Amino acid sequence: MLDTTKHKTILIRILREIYSHPELAPVLGFKGGTAVFLFYNLPRMSVDLDFDLLDINKKDAVFKKVTAILNKFGTLTEVRDKKYTLFWLVSYEKGLQHAKIEISKRPSESEYEIKNLLGTNIQVMNQSFMFIHKLIALLDRKRLANRDLFDLWYFFSQNWPLNRKVLEKNTNMDFSKYLQTCIEKIEKVEARNILDGLGELLDNKMKYWVKNKLKEELIFFLRASSQP
Repeated sequence: MLDTTKHKTILIRILREIYSHPELAPVLGFKGGTAVFLFYNLPRMSVDLDFDLLDINKKDAVFKKVTAILNKFGTLTEVRDKKYTLFWLVSYEKGLQHAKIEISKRPSESEYEIKNLLGTNIQVMNQSFMFIHKLIALLDRKRLANRDLFDLWYFFSQNWPLNRKVLEKNTNMDFSKYLQTCIEKIEKVEARNILDGLGELLDNKMKYWVKNKLKEELIFFLRASSQP
């Protein structure tokens, strides 16, 4: 069973090391569930670290320096320069817990802002682009991830900005049509399966709400937002 307090501490320590490095800090944009959890109060745990590589010319140097940093935290069970990402899996507690770190090599037009975490400045993707990327992931993934549903509900509930034109540019679809397609996919989700891959990241009260209300609430937000 995941020790969420220990895991969160490990992730924060890794972030601090990365963004304290003068050559890494300017070229990595922090994104994903853990970024939302740490900086925007997402009410679920997130267990990985995800970044955009902002200068592809620094790829080899970044790969080497991040590998050296992660070696301080445990055993690297996987280190790979994949087609689209740099990937590490570090075991920080023998035989038990792992942390996944991934850096996307795809060109990014996302926008970032500097936020402070316990004295360390971190370049974090802004809310609007977080929202767009999550909506795109909802339809792009081969298999729907329930955490995407939860995160999208949270973004809507907190009135995060959503740039229609940027979403249309990235999806080549009309904004309202895209949201309707999202609704059609979500409607197929069965309540009995909605906690799969998500339940272990929530407390008991939130698990009950997700099972009984998440699907209904998210579809409402999508329908309301799709109106002209």
